[in-house]
Amino acid sequence: MCHKAYINYLRAMRTSIIACFFMFVSVVVLGQATSSAMATVDTVLLNNGKILAVQVIDTIGENVTVVKANSRKHKKIEIEKEAIFSIRFASTGKEEIYYIYDTLTEHDYSVPDARKFIEGEQDAQHGYHAVGASLASFLIGFTAGAYFGDIISLGPPFLFSGVMTYPRIKVRHKSVRNKANGTSDPYLYGYDSTARRKRTLHSFLWGGLGVILGIIANPIILNNTN
Repeated sequence: MCHKAYINYLRAMRTSIIACFFMFVSVVVLGQATSSAMATVDTVLLNNGKILAVQVIDTIGENVTVVKANSRKHKKIEIEKEAIFSIRFASTGKEEIYYIYDTLTEHDYSVPDARKFIEGEQDAQHGYHAVGASLASFLIGFTAGAYFGDIISLGPPFLFSGVMTYPRIKVRHKSVRNKANGTSDPYLYGYDSTARRKRTLHSFLWGGLGVILGIIANPIILNNTN
């Protein structure tokens, strides 16, 4: 009986080893397949110039469903097709245009002009910094905070931020990646819209920071003057 039990034990152990081996092979193959799938990253170009590196899993309906590349949570995100200019699919390397020229909507540019508009947005986003306006807003905010020392100090820098929506935007030539775009109206409009928004926002933020530091400095300045 002991010999038979030992033989049965050996058989069971061999069966377990074989099963574990096949399980290991399956996990390795599945992991490689998953890695290959995750390496396939599609590129979504939005109308606001932002580029998303994602996996497109569904394009049926009014929205495009994507998953962030290399995301562990695999959380699905839906993007309205109206917000998408194009998608470049990694599996084929081809770009599919979702932008539709329609004068009845905000899509009043042709596809080539819309692409130039987006390039203008991108160049302004990366190359326009509004240093002068930010510095001026900070100084105005700090002066107001140091002088008034209370909530009324927010008035001057915020008024300055509103004024910054009006002056003409000067294109930074170093930020223009494609010099041929320099005379293109759609490109210039795209650059202007993003640069103007950045200048106003930066003025607002730096003005607020100046006010905070000015209010902190207010009692120190008053003590020194008394």
